[in-house]
Amino acid sequence: TLGTKDFDVAIPGYDISAYGGVWGSNVDFQDGDEAQVELDWSFGLTGALADTGVGWTLGGTYYNYPGARGSLNYDYWEILPSLSYAPVDWVSLAVGMPYSPDYFGASGDSYYPNGTVSVIIPGIPEKWFKLKANGGVGYQFIEKNANYGTPSYLTWTLGLTATVKGVDIGVAYYDTNLSKSDCFAGTQNWCDTRFVGT
Repeated sequence: TLGTKDFDVAIPGYDISAYGGVWGSNVDFQDGDEAQVELDWSFGLTGALADTGVGWTLGGTYYNYPGARGSLNYDYWEILPSLSYAPVDWVSLAVGMPYSPDYFGASGDSYYPNGTVSVIIPGIPEKWFKLKANGGVGYQFIEKNANYGTPSYLTWTLGLTATVKGVDIGVAYYDTNLSKSDCFAGTQNWCDTRFVGT
């Protein structure tokens, strides 16, 4: 997996920044090696609503699978609007609604309404480290489930992140409500529980 390279460009006179980045990983869809790499190209604008504690992002991501036949319809765009709110300095909330008009594998419209909460755990001196608990839930709606390979599904995650001298070290649990038979007709284990370290 390659890391994301982001840049921020402040826009004078406005509390708005532009950003961009790229993320990449090897992939194996068991499709005869049509797709071996995924590249995600991200860009957008982010800002804040005066002194309300509300932040906003309007961005997009292009998911690209170089080398795969165009007839597989792997490549797609996603629009990523989101809002965040930090009522106090130790808790933050966020909601988002990624949307694609032509999702992976020509599976039609896709919506992913989701929400997250992040809380700094008190009682730890910040000169040692800062510990943050986070969780989220979302629902992936897919218009053409047969094209995609799964029904629409619920997702959730729980995690912990420690910030030590400016470096974030995290572990998270990810899961869905998909059964083994729902996951690409039981042929893949891509829908199983995951534990991820970052």
